[in-house]
Amino acid sequence: MKKILIQISLVLGLILPTIAQADLIKSIEILGLNAISRGTVLSYLPVEVGDDYNKKTSSQIIRALYKTQFFKDIEVSQDDQVLKINIQENPHIKYIELLNYSDKVIKEEGIKQVLKSMDLSQGKIFNKRELDKLISQLEASYISKGYYGIKITKTIEIDAQNRVGIEVDINEGEVARISTMKISGAKIHDEDDLLDLFEIGEPDFFILNYFTQKDHYSKVALDAGVEAMKSLYINSGYLDFKVSKIVTNLSEDKQSISIDIQVNEGSQYKVGTIEFTGDLLNQSIDTLNNLITISKGDVFERKEVIKSIQAITDLFADQGYAFANVNPITTEDTKTHTIDLNISVSLNKKVYINRITIIGNTRTQDEVIRREIGIAEGGLYSNTELNESIKKIKRLGFFSDVQMEVSKLKGFKDRINLHFSVEETKTGTFSIGLSHSNSSGASFNMGIKENNFLGTGNTLNAAFSNSVAVQEASFYFSDPYFTEDKHNISYGVFTKKLDGAGLDVSSYLINETGVSLGYGIPITESTRINADLRISNRDITCGTTFADVNHELVQCASGDSSEVKTNLSWSSNTLDNFNFPTEGQRNSLSLDVTLPIADFRYYKLDASHKSYRSMGNDLTFKLKGNVGLAQGYGSKELPFFKRYYGGGSSSVRGFNFNSLGATYNDGIAKGGELSLLAGAAIISPMKFVKNSQNMRMSAFIDAGSVEEKLSNFGVDEVRISTGVAFAWLTPIGPLGFYAAKPLLKKSSDQTRTFEFTLGTTF
Repeated sequence: MKKILIQISLVLGLILPTIAQADLIKSIEILGLNAISRGTVLSYLPVEVGDDYNKKTSSQIIRALYKTQFFKDIEVSQDDQVLKINIQENPHIKYIELLNYSDKVIKEEGIKQVLKSMDLSQGKIFNKRELDKLISQLEASYISKGYYGIKITKTIEIDAQNRVGIEVDINEGEVARISTMKISGAKIHDEDDLLDLFEIGEPDFFILNYFTQKDHYSKVALDAGVEAMKSLYINSGYLDFKVSKIVTNLSEDKQSISIDIQVNEGSQYKVGTIEFTGDLLNQSIDTLNNLITISKGDVFERKEVIKSIQAITDLFADQGYAFANVNPITTEDTKTHTIDLNISVSLNKKVYINRITIIGNTRTQDEVIRREIGIAEGGLYSNTELNESIKKIKRLGFFSDVQMEVSKLKGFKDRINLHFSVEETKTGTFSIGLSHSNSSGASFNMGIKENNFLGTGNTLNAAFSNSVAVQEASFYFSDPYFTEDKHNISYGVFTKKLDGAGLDVSSYLINETGVSLGYGIPITESTRINADLRISNRDITCGTTFADVNHELVQCASGDSSEVKTNLSWSSNTLDNFNFPTEGQRNSLSLDVTLPIADFRYYKLDASHKSYRSMGNDLTFKLKGNVGLAQGYGSKELPFFKRYYGGGSSSVRGFNFNSLGATYNDGIAKGGELSLLAGAAIISPMKFVKNSQNMRMSAFIDAGSVEEKLSNFGVDEVRISTGVAFAWLTPIGPLGFYAAKPLLKKSSDQTRTFEFTLGTTF
């Protein structure tokens, strides 16, 4: 008992002095405030008026306020029940500047975002630790791009108003160059083929390397290449492929680096059994198997499995099962090196469209967009139909961007809303002024051209032009949805005076006046047939070019003037974009025949093809071809002014406009009955230019020939050129430049290295 009393006495001896020292806080006084408000400080204090003050209270306050990082010195005292807090604020940032950096590693917009996220911007309280953190991040970014010699210094100045000015000076140094790069352990794939997967590597030929900078080391590019290599092996069935080690050796001067990537390929796996489980509806196993691009015994290619799963998903999604879950379950047999595939299908409910909303169409009427959407409100969901709808809206050429989002209707598992967002683009021009064309020379133009007249989707084109070669006035109108079945109608009137000499062809004058009427019918969603009737009358006056040419003289003297021409055409368009497509094709076949009820008698058959295919890395491969055949009938020759011509921006670049083929004695091209044109190009966006979404550049090869007579067809008249081109969708229309060099030509050919065009794109 005595022992217990002694312990209680000791405890009371420790507690009572503390209680005796505690004092009530009646008020709080904060000294030294400058930019920070009193309320802000009070909000961080662990005590308030009415609390007790003791020795521990002071340290608690100091810890809490230092934790805010607003202050660099804090003193706490208590006098006559008044809590006094004397503080010295950290300085506020007056400015912060990053000096002497290029955009090779860091971008200005990115820097602004980082500074904002770290509170290192004007008006914010200066935090030295955040500044040091920024510098560390910058150094890490430069080192990851191969700038091992990076040196960053900081200068901090505080003025009399406790404001800090910060300068961060970046000395980038030189990027480390790759001296050697190899891949060890590869047997299945050739080492050179694997190295080609990397954007970086040993230097190219020194002139090419100046542009490609292939030997500039970058850890980001190295990691990307490693991932590409992994994908190659896994897609080839080597599921156990591993990069066992990457050895990099940096030189002492940090200017060169050697890389050795050591790999273990493992064994190749093949496809074992394939089976389907779950809710397959009315789909037969044979139907599902036909959608799978691999079969038992094939190499197990992951990309083919993904493609097959997507095809099966689309099959059910097109039947309304928007949220169908098709899950490939794999079972690996390490002994036989096979993968058994179990495709499990879970359909959920059929989904219907509740509402379709459209935003962003400030000018185009809703109906113009809705009629391109293949599903109506209340209709059954179809993934294929919606993807095609987006393409059709883009092909209108009215919008620079088209996006679609899907949202579930709250409380309903079988209802969704579709939200289309479009961004209007320039679809028409009103012009008056002077222009220049490589085909017709200087011209005075006045008119209006609108492909989306009053937002209705109709086309109106009324124009007047006066140039050395052409004087023309015309009115044209087209309604692509003349009926609910998407029949289109077009009509127009025109008058035209043509001086052939101004077009670098034969010397003749033609005055023509006429009318046209056309009608079109859709065959499928992407194909149409059109019929057109054109009635015109023309007066022809021939010049000296034909003085010794019998056929042309006969035509000039014949007095033929009237023409009734019918046109029947078929067209198909699956391009994914109007201005700069990356996928799809555009094909056309057209037959012009003049009716024998009028003077002129001839026919023209034209076929054209353009296709685009994505190559990855934002590159697009374009292939084009045109074939034209024209002849007279009924004992009459093809009119000389209806012949084909070639050369220039619209056919074979690098040669003068309309200069290909046989010529008259004065060197002017005759034109011909047969035209063959072809070309290929690789198109790329201009990533090194800001706001370059309306710009493209390309490398191309053009080929073509013009044969005076079909019976004379041969390879002698073929011309080939190569070069680079640039296209820009400016506010006044598409602007193009190209530089070309003929590869196959004759000494008498007229060539042109550089040319610009207005109104031509890729």
